[in-house]
Amino acid sequence: MPSVASEHRQAPELRVPYWIDEEGNPREPLKLSDLGTGYKVLYCFQHWCPGCHATGFPTLKRLIDALRGRGFGFAVVQTVFEGAEENTPQRLQETQSRYSLEVPFGHDTGEGDQPTIMADYRTGGTPWFIVIDPSGRIIHSDFRVDADAVIALATKGEPEGRAAPDGQALNWKQVVTWAKRGNPAPPRRDERSDSAWRSFLTPEQYRIARAKGTERAFSSEMCGLFEPGRYHCVCCDTPLFDAGNKFDSRSGWPSFTQPLNSGVVGYHLDTSHGMQRVETTCNVCDAHLGHVFQDGPEPTGLRYCINAVSLKKAGHAVA
Repeated sequence: MPSVASEHRQAPELRVPYWIDEEGNPREPLKLSDLGTGYKVLYCFQHWCPGCHATGFPTLKRLIDALRGRGFGFAVVQTVFEGAEENTPQRLQETQSRYSLEVPFGHDTGEGDQPTIMADYRTGGTPWFIVIDPSGRIIHSDFRVDADAVIALATKGEPEGRAAPDGQALNWKQVVTWAKRGNPAPPRRDERSDSAWRSFLTPEQYRIARAKGTERAFSSEMCGLFEPGRYHCVCCDTPLFDAGNKFDSRSGWPSFTQPLNSGVVGYHLDTSHGMQRVETTCNVCDAHLGHVFQDGPEPTGLRYCINAVSLKKAGHAVA
């Protein structure tokens, strides 16, 4: 990722004096350690800066939406090096609400004629993005940031068969967070038309995968299939689950403890039929897969209850 921080020097501790928390309430001064042990993204703005709103905040929101729950910490700092009468602390909550950003916001007028973050991080104005790696070194500091490159950091070295890029298995709290606030970034998108899906799916595959139907329990031999291999989306062929995470739930539907990785499955609140559930979809093509429940075995405690018709095992024909 391009960077003007040529020395990749250690990130200084924050000295910004005034902060509001994720809900807009005043909080104690933020420390870097408050943002976790993974990658950290600091975004500097001024309320009256057109570029901050035209390009900076949309980029930041894309990063937060894509990397939520994936070991990244975010903070926003209003860096007031001019226009103090307009770029006031009251603008923090207004801007936080405008972009629906549940991250801490700071207000930095600095000491003397320069905000502390400009002095310590050698920033050149606003908008300004700073990326800090898990070792605490600044790896990017510039007016712009390549969002795709930052998102790619989340999957760098991510082991297959693990649901979370930080090496920790998924849990119910994370699932609900994604269902309420937005899903992790998919590896790609497949947005074929309805007629295109109909052209090759069987009527039953279309009914379940595209029209959100449910197959009859115990209707597929896939429930008792545990040989090594991977299960792909029947629509777009994206690998979704590994047989190593499959278990016999005796529910009548194929069940898994976790997907291959956090980006391939989407989560959506489902209140149909008078119930409160979390629907699972292919995060690449939006095919309906089934639901996820919090009654599975360790290590995740999750049961991905999936329609067999929505899956195909690589190299295996399933009835």
